[in-house]
Amino acid sequence: MRIYSQTVGEGVQVNFITNAIDFTAHLLFGKHIRRNIDRFLDTRNMLRKASMGMLVEQYVSQACLVSLLIGLFAAIAGMTLGLHSFKDMALSHVGPWLVPATISANFPFIFSLLLCITFFAVAFSLTYYVYMSIPEVQANVRSSLINQSLPHTTAYLYAMSRGGGLNLLDVMRSITDNYHIYGASAEEIGYIVKDMDCYGTDLLTALEKASQRTPSQKFKDFIEGLTSIVASGGDVTSYLRAKNDQYRLTASKEQKLFFETLGVMAEIYISAFVAGPLFLITILVVLGLINTGSMVILNYMIYLLIPLSTIVFIILLSSITGESSNLHNVYLKEKKLEIFSHVRIRPGPENEEELRKKILFREKMLKVIYTLTHPFHFLKSTPAYVFILSVPAAAIYLLWNIRNYTGSLNIAVFRNINSATVAIIDDYVFIALLIMFIPFVVFNEMRNYRVRQIESHIPEFLSNLAGINEAGIVLVDAIEMSMKMKIGVLHAEVRRLINDLSWGAKLDDALRKFEYRIRTDMTQRIITLIIKANETTSDIKSVLTIAAHDADVQKHLKKERNAEMFVYVFIIYIAFMVFLFIVYILAAYFLPAIPSASGAVQVGMPLITDFDLEAYTMIFFHAAMIQGFCSGIVAGKMGAGNIRSGIKHSLTMMCIAYLVFALLI
Repeated sequence: MRIYSQTVGEGVQVNFITNAIDFTAHLLFGKHIRRNIDRFLDTRNMLRKASMGMLVEQYVSQACLVSLLIGLFAAIAGMTLGLHSFKDMALSHVGPWLVPATISANFPFIFSLLLCITFFAVAFSLTYYVYMSIPEVQANVRSSLINQSLPHTTAYLYAMSRGGGLNLLDVMRSITDNYHIYGASAEEIGYIVKDMDCYGTDLLTALEKASQRTPSQKFKDFIEGLTSIVASGGDVTSYLRAKNDQYRLTASKEQKLFFETLGVMAEIYISAFVAGPLFLITILVVLGLINTGSMVILNYMIYLLIPLSTIVFIILLSSITGESSNLHNVYLKEKKLEIFSHVRIRPGPENEEELRKKILFREKMLKVIYTLTHPFHFLKSTPAYVFILSVPAAAIYLLWNIRNYTGSLNIAVFRNINSATVAIIDDYVFIALLIMFIPFVVFNEMRNYRVRQIESHIPEFLSNLAGINEAGIVLVDAIEMSMKMKIGVLHAEVRRLINDLSWGAKLDDALRKFEYRIRTDMTQRIITLIIKANETTSDIKSVLTIAAHDADVQKHLKKERNAEMFVYVFIIYIAFMVFLFIVYILAAYFLPAIPSASGAVQVGMPLITDFDLEAYTMIFFHAAMIQGFCSGIVAGKMGAGNIRSGIKHSLTMMCIAYLVFALLI
């Protein structure tokens, strides 16, 4: 028998390096930290709220060890820098009555020692501060995730409680089994269940511990209210209904606050990560006409600073917006039925096991053949697999076209590369990037369009089921009757669901297959709720109604978010256009107007007359392309909440930059 199973990988992988760090840190700092453990009570609370799973003395010991190692590395760098930079410096011109002769003769070493101590102190203090701030940052991120998932969790608790088939503790256990679907708030409830099942804690004590442990003030208020209801013997279902309605009403207000925060982040990005590099590029270009050393700084800023600063901003943005949760793994496994194990049966043929293996192998081959014969269907469901084809194709194209230039393209002596050669190779690199990313963008957008269509019809589909079920028709028949109504793109999937039921599949298994085929966050939560309610209660109508309202709220919030996010994406496009315009002016008008021959230089003009105009044009082109790619990723993160959707913006901006430099310069 084949069934669909769901798995979530969890646990901590302990390796040799981690053990060595823990052992060394505990050996060096453990005793001292335990003697002064009262100084780290705030850190202990933050570690609990961040769910980092570490003792406070273990974490502080690691912080001290890491800070010490980085401080020593910085000290060595400071000593080396001092000895190398000031090896010929002496204070011989200073009189011996001011500086002794010994100090004057050994000034390079003394200065290097002072630089070493300064580097060590700064690196140690900064690393320790950052390391000790990580739990608080992690707790804030976790608080945001809890607040985002709490409305879905309360909807589940209310629906299951209203059905009447489970008590409060059983409802908590059921959502704990699906915490990978309902998010961080369901995981917090899982700690309550763990305290009761594993440590024998009563419900009130477990709720009190949860309110102290959680980093979210919103979840804390919810738990404290639930504690009061349980302690007074009140109606838990009514409380959950009130909280569900409250979170549904406040969701729009909280989203507006989120938009304001995102607006601030957009202003920070434009000011610090677009206008800032643009200002520095302009200054360095002007300085480069006087001193060639600024060209090195310009290279570091364009090829290193802009990408690294974008990564830092994406990480900061992720702590606010949150990445879309990854869908949990679903796989097929074979389950052996033991119900009829007592029945005596005739032995099969001798090669029965071999025949079973052949059947399993044949099934796998049929899946492979179906994937090969229907590649578009497969790639639309999992767009990332298109890189298996696009990356080799892009690599082959690039290597084939630059094979004649590989002799001159030596990364080790990058400064000696001919600018004209790099310009030719840039064209092939850009086309290779298009070959690699365009197929992914196409299939990803096709999948996103399908997901939007499905999620737009889910609330109406659930409302139809609730109305039909309220008339006294069982859920299986209600699903079949819903086929006669307008459900858009869901029609084909519901048809397959009905076919599974007609072939004798259990409703739960058929719904799991239905959810597996659709694979969206919304359908995961709703189908899980319906399956659990179908197992525990006969009041399916109430559950369907609650699920329909929850789906409708999600639909409108997502629609409002898409409308608001379009504004921020548009702002990023405008910022990139300004960046491209300034860079274009510098490359097309400013630098060509600079006299490049010694005869054209007037007296008193301290300009470099042999600067390489092609090299500057090349680096401006690279700056525009790199900034376009980074800005597109940020636009995708702000607009859709994930980096995948930013690739299409990156390609668009890079194409605009490429056309500007190819056609106008």
